[in-house]
Amino acid sequence: MKTIIDLNRIKIKSRFFTCFWAAASILCIAAIFFFSSKNGEQSAEMSDFATGVLFGGIDASVGETTPFVEDINTFVRKCAHFLVFSMLGFCIANTARQFTGNKKCIFFISSGAGSLYGAIDEWHQYFVPGRSCMWQDWLLDTAGVLFGVGAAFFAVWIIRKIRR
Repeated sequence: MKTIIDLNRIKIKSRFFTCFWAAASILCIAAIFFFSSKNGEQSAEMSDFATGVLFGGIDASVGETTPFVEDINTFVRKCAHFLVFSMLGFCIANTARQFTGNKKCIFFISSGAGSLYGAIDEWHQYFVPGRSCMWQDWLLDTAGVLFGVGAAFFAVWIIRKIRR
């Protein structure tokens, strides 16, 4: 019996992945916007909570303002920047992959879009009370995006290697 390829089914699958990765990108952008919209006090409370969860015995919210606690809190904040923008880079790269197979195009579109959103996010924070616009955070955001784009390329490489 001869197998017939259903081209409509392939298009639907492609549309599914396009919509999935586009929605994931939009959710990352929305999450970043949500966290960036928190004023300085709210942002500090979230950082204190995350620091307490990650480093159990440290409670930065009750006035423990030693340089060590401040350094850990800064580390947690910077890791959060890097992590969310890595996820954004991963999602944007997979969205771009649905439109083109050109690796350079995927890299430059996703890296540029992610870095641009990092700049927009920093600019947005300039208008939020108690927050600031820092070019160092934009560089960290861009580094996160580049890491996420690289992770997307690596994931595709691994998947293709497994399928062979």
